[in-house]
Amino acid sequence: MGYVDLHLHSTASDGIVSPSQVAQEVAARGLRGFSLTDHDTVDGVEEAAAEADRLGLEFLVGAELSANAPDQSIHILAYGFDPENPGMRAFFRDFRADRLRRVDEMVTRLQALGSGVTLDDIMDECGDGVPTRAHVGRALVNGGWVREENEAFNRYIARGKPAFVEKKPTPPEQVCDLVRRAGGVTLLAHPGRDYTQAQLARWMEGTLDGVEVLHPRNDRGVRRSLEELAEAHDLLRGGGSDWHGTTSGAPPGSQRVPIEWMQAIEARCTAVR
Repeated sequence: MGYVDLHLHSTASDGIVSPSQVAQEVAARGLRGFSLTDHDTVDGVEEAAAEADRLGLEFLVGAELSANAPDQSIHILAYGFDPENPGMRAFFRDFRADRLRRVDEMVTRLQALGSGVTLDDIMDECGDGVPTRAHVGRALVNGGWVREENEAFNRYIARGKPAFVEKKPTPPEQVCDLVRRAGGVTLLAHPGRDYTQAQLARWMEGTLDGVEVLHPRNDRGVRRSLEELAEAHDLLRGGGSDWHGTTSGAPPGSQRVPIEWMQAIEARCTAVR
């Protein structure tokens, strides 16, 4: 028996600690393993895996992939795929380019609203990572145009706000098929936060392999209903803290995800290869 965390972010996307530091934090909290699930990239996986091996931790390749439906963002946790698969490499390359396009359009809108933020400001926040709205928010804070990151989202860059820009159209079915062809499996991220029961029922019929049962934003009732859904459809169960760094929300291990869930995901990945 032991616990893992299957939803963690690093500086490869919008986290504020390096992949190695993520592994060190996981070890410090007595967990047995983890998956690094940065947004639309595996750039941190090699470093995280090497540090996991040094620390004696179990490690599962992962990423949090972008999909969407009309007026809705959909996040999909992908696990156990081959990072070198040509289809996956193309997906990551194309999404990096699309995220750059998106951030550039946000800058244009923010400047029209009176902000002096520039693309260089945002890329300074991003470094070598994939640019996200979190980097836009941090640049706005650093420039003094908002007091905190949440204000940036609430005033400017959340869906429906004046500087929001949609990602390129990417149906969840397309993402899940891509991951499956690369030998992996897909779980719907934080399903209690964003989706209707009708959507969940549709996606669980052949599109997704599982659901993220344990997440800081899934309350007790949501967790119970997701457990029932997983049982009814023979779905994989996942969970994690969605930790982005030392000042960010619930810490690694806070969701007490059983290592058996990680092992079941690994076994299903082996089965589909």
